[in-house]
Amino acid sequence: MKLKTIFAAVLFSSGLLAFAPGSDLFAAGALDSLSTLVSPIPAPVPIPGPPAPFPGPLKPSPALQAYFVNVGQGDAEYIVLPNGKNVLIDGGPNPTAPLIQFLSQNGVTKLDYVVLTHPHLDHYAGLDYVFTHLKVGTFYDTREDNTGAAGAKTLRDKISAMGIRTVYPAAGDTLDWDPGEVQVNVLNACATPGGSNSGPVLNNCSIVFKVTYQDTSMLYTGDIQADQEANLVAKYGGQLQSLVLKVCHHGSNTSSSPAFLNMVKPKYAYIGVGKDNIFAFPSPVTLANLQAVGATVYRTDLDGTQQFNIGGR
Repeated sequence: MKLKTIFAAVLFSSGLLAFAPGSDLFAAGALDSLSTLVSPIPAPVPIPGPPAPFPGPLKPSPALQAYFVNVGQGDAEYIVLPNGKNVLIDGGPNPTAPLIQFLSQNGVTKLDYVVLTHPHLDHYAGLDYVFTHLKVGTFYDTREDNTGAAGAKTLRDKISAMGIRTVYPAAGDTLDWDPGEVQVNVLNACATPGGSNSGPVLNNCSIVFKVTYQDTSMLYTGDIQADQEANLVAKYGGQLQSLVLKVCHHGSNTSSSPAFLNMVKPKYAYIGVGKDNIFAFPSPVTLANLQAVGATVYRTDLDGTQQFNIGGR
């Protein structure tokens, strides 16, 4: 009791208690409840240790490398994906050169994916060399036959006889070329069997797809013409927007309508075209339309093979 009395006196003198000694507060066991009147002493705050070491400079992400190959009056595009796989889109008009020169200079001995946008000579002729001399994983084709071109049928029969996997994509499909990294959306194709010798019909059956990596998109259009462009505008609207455009139909005035370009809004436009071609491509109208949307235009006849990278250094 003496220790309790002394403790109470200390509390009283410090102003923590307002009761005099001898009151009921000092009854046996009463001081056991004093813990409810006194705040606990806070635990000491730990002293933070040294900061974690800086992990060093961030490594750049792998690049997607897109090439617009100078093959004369025709189309050929080549893509190296971030996962190391590669894609050839069309083969140009020449069965020997200059596509062979490009592939050789870049050490290409195999192709994971080959796309024939549509069966016109200036897009398929160079593919005969590709399927003869290079290892090909998967072939993407439109089902529309060119009834006026035996060469297209010969090429397709050859590919079939080789046992190469052939895929006929349809609008709305996604292609798993680099899953989780690169998104490839098919926007147009003729996925059901048909046949025609009409240039516009074959052009409008072109496989059209949009490649997106790190929020940057490239739109590959084959040879679609203005009426099919209008269909894509009505169907996809602002989803067509892409930083890079492979210009439709070599810059013909039958394509690259203002309505289409105003939806795509390209900053960079690439035209596959030959020097002094008999069609007078690209059309001044097309060039004016591209200029009106603020696109910088590159032409294979004037600028040669062009490369556009996304990511990397």
